[in-house]
Amino acid sequence: MSMLKRRNTHAGAASLDVTSGVIWQQLLLLCIPIFLSSFFQQAHALINTFILGQFGGKLALGGVQATASLFELAVGFSVGVGAGCAVISGQFFGSHDDERLSRSIHTAMTLALAGGLAISVAGVVFVPHILAFMGTPSDLMAEAVPYARCYAAAMVCSLVLNMGSALLRSVGDTRTPAMIIASGCIINAALDILFVAVLHLEAMGCGLATALTLTINATFMTRRLMRAQGAWRLDLRRLGIDGRICKSMLATGLPLGIQSSVYSFSNIILQSTVNTFGTDAVTGWGLSSRLDAIVWMVTEALGVSVTTFAAQNFGARNYERMRQGYHTSLAITIALVGSLSALLVAFVGPLSRIFIDDAAVTGYTTVMIHFIAPFYLFYSIVDNTSGAIRGSGESLRPMLLTILGTVVFRMIWLLAVVPLHHTIETMLMVYPVTWILTSILFVAYHHWGHWLRHAESRAARLASAAKAQSTGSHLR
Repeated sequence: MSMLKRRNTHAGAASLDVTSGVIWQQLLLLCIPIFLSSFFQQAHALINTFILGQFGGKLALGGVQATASLFELAVGFSVGVGAGCAVISGQFFGSHDDERLSRSIHTAMTLALAGGLAISVAGVVFVPHILAFMGTPSDLMAEAVPYARCYAAAMVCSLVLNMGSALLRSVGDTRTPAMIIASGCIINAALDILFVAVLHLEAMGCGLATALTLTINATFMTRRLMRAQGAWRLDLRRLGIDGRICKSMLATGLPLGIQSSVYSFSNIILQSTVNTFGTDAVTGWGLSSRLDAIVWMVTEALGVSVTTFAAQNFGARNYERMRQGYHTSLAITIALVGSLSALLVAFVGPLSRIFIDDAAVTGYTTVMIHFIAPFYLFYSIVDNTSGAIRGSGESLRPMLLTILGTVVFRMIWLLAVVPLHHTIETMLMVYPVTWILTSILFVAYHHWGHWLRHAESRAARLASAAKAQSTGSHLR
């Protein structure tokens, strides 16, 4: 019989204490709602694309797509910082340090609010200049700028939503973020129909729908945190920054944010390389990314789950359980990602023809999946291993390893090797080569590096500083 310790919150939601109990069950309890969150986010993007393509026209759709890399960069950075903040909160939760858990929640939400306001203001003011600098075609600017300004204005809500989601996941509540994101998908679809299909506002209508959805979701998230019955309850009157906790959060979160930004930049270079092979290759590349989305959703969900698991057990100083959780997560990854990869390789042809009946495009899609899918497992190992390490609060060295393995090696291959052998197969080899190298680096660092020692030292310094602060406050 499993022993799953829960700390109840308001309205039936519950956190999950994973410092004891059956490990594989707990990892799946964490993982499944995270997977559903990613699924609904993908559905959100597909619905936007479909409605805008059907009712807004080619220029409206192109205007929105022209801003995609810009907002992926901004959101990716903020999500990375939020994940770092959540690691620190998860450690306090695991150690049952309610006072510092409460301070960490209020510090993180204050950072999200302040950072989001700054990004929103800068985005609204400077987005036309940024899009022009990016070389956005002039015939798309009339659609791209209004959409981007709507989205930029709502970035503060995006940061609050993502930070709140990360904090809830840090205490084991992965269900609430999934429910909020699912409701947002429905709301967004309804608003898209209203603004684009009925009112014919085209790209700006899509931007308004996105902004309003983010605002509603952020309100739901804030309300849920304010109603939580535990030390992670949000009290707006206590918003503020604890200097020492903020320093630890940024030390953990900034490397994750930088890593996400650099990775997004490398994807831009990769897309430029794909573009050199023509329209059919570009279309096939886009289709392959749709077909393998489920693999990445599973990989991401397992990575976030093992990070939460490691953070709580690090806080409880249960290092052997951290190791067991990592090995269990690897076993689950091999089973799930391996099976999905095999199915994708076997059925890529029929699946691609569902979306488009074009032999050249489906041919490119099949080649791409056949080259890449057998190696998804290596990237999943990277995600699991880096998640297990980051759960301890050690994120600088994993960032450097990730940038070296999946960005620097990728750039060297694309800029030095592909021009010498300009074939689609040579370009595709960048994935297995860099994923295998990066997985070797991470596994070696996990087993022989001193990441746990570094994390223990950092946690001891933070605890000592908090104790001194508490003693000083008591004396005053």
